[in-house]
Amino acid sequence: MAKIQEMTQLSPTMEEGTIVKWIKKEGDSVSPGEVLAEVETDKAVMEMEAYDSGVLLKILETEGAKLKVGRALAIIGKPGEDISSLLEKAKSQSSATAVAPVAKETVAPLKESKQEVSVASQTKEETKPNIEVKKETPTDTKPVNPEIRGQARVLASPLAKSVAIENGIDLHSIIGTGPEGRITKKDVLDSLGNKQSSGGFAQSGFTAAKDETIPIGGMRKTIAKRLKESKQNLPHFYLNIDVNASELEKFRAALNDFKDKNLGDSYPKVSVNDIIIKAVASSLRLHPKVNASWQEDSILQYGRIDVGVAVSLEGGLLTPVIRNTDSKPIFAISGEVKDLAKKARDRKLKPEEFSNGTFTISNLGMYGISRFTAIINEPESAILAVGGIEDKPVVQNGQVVAGRVLSLMLSCDHRVIDGAVGAEFLRTLKSFLENPSLLGGF
Repeated sequence: MAKIQEMTQLSPTMEEGTIVKWIKKEGDSVSPGEVLAEVETDKAVMEMEAYDSGVLLKILETEGAKLKVGRALAIIGKPGEDISSLLEKAKSQSSATAVAPVAKETVAPLKESKQEVSVASQTKEETKPNIEVKKETPTDTKPVNPEIRGQARVLASPLAKSVAIENGIDLHSIIGTGPEGRITKKDVLDSLGNKQSSGGFAQSGFTAAKDETIPIGGMRKTIAKRLKESKQNLPHFYLNIDVNASELEKFRAALNDFKDKNLGDSYPKVSVNDIIIKAVASSLRLHPKVNASWQEDSILQYGRIDVGVAVSLEGGLLTPVIRNTDSKPIFAISGEVKDLAKKARDRKLKPEEFSNGTFTISNLGMYGISRFTAIINEPESAILAVGGIEDKPVVQNGQVVAGRVLSLMLSCDHRVIDGAVGAEFLRTLKSFLENPSLLGGF
């Protein structure tokens, strides 16, 4: 008996998926576990498998279609089987739950909104004035009234209004120079860079950059939703500590020198971040209260230590997870981080490689950031924000000398982690980073 193949939930946070490529075509035989299509989720491009055997009788959705989880996208059955009832069922489902496909060449306009778009707690607000200079083609024959495009009316002369309508200019984008701020014809012409205005004096010809509507992909939607919920629901508090990074840099150089002389290309070069990951894992082993999550009626203290590392991608970020981080040497951590980061950028990570971490590290030091605060990645209870190593004066043996300083900022969920607990964790982490030989390399 023929059955409908639905859009499968391929990751824990997936709500909809885009068909990237059909692997099977109509008429092909399929069996459970065979790959039907490649689907882009909110995290990666993944393979969607068939869960029935038979023949692919009908493909209901084309490549590029975006569908909610559970939507019908194909019919599998026996050759020649009547599927008219299933087609009708799929059609009715489509009309009730369809998500319009987004073509690569065209973008539907989005309503402007303020969104949190960073791992850090800063919020970026769009303040660019809408002074786009272009002719608009109204959908009907009636001209757009430039006075009432926004919420408030503007004060403008009849001639200024006429010129604005003729050139498709929004009067709200123009500052009037007439009495009581009244917009004149000259003001409108000036906004066009018209050289006939201002008594024959040539204008600069300045043209503002056009506004751009950027589509929000599945990854960005998920990031916005999860970080907004985390910031609203978790009582964040922050602890900062500075680390003398001189020994850390020497230790990294020694490890890489040893690698070059003895290991060759069998291991990748170690970064400062690789050493920080190992130090964090070792500190979590000594302070298990930080390696925990809130469960409403209890606190779950994890036995495993799985450290996630934030990786910036086009359109968002992912946090690949290093499993059992505390048990792995620095060279192994270094190789695994680089491998997972490449998979993340290629959108090839599997769900088990970016989910169920117990602690996250976000490092923006390579961008010249000194320090920042990060939003906790639920259901974890802490995230470490790592800045760059900077030249700063430090006190050694009572003398102020030039030093190398690394700033760390720990964001904590106060329901799980008290201030003293977080402070003790940071103090231990500082000790490891200032005495990194305690971590070993192998």
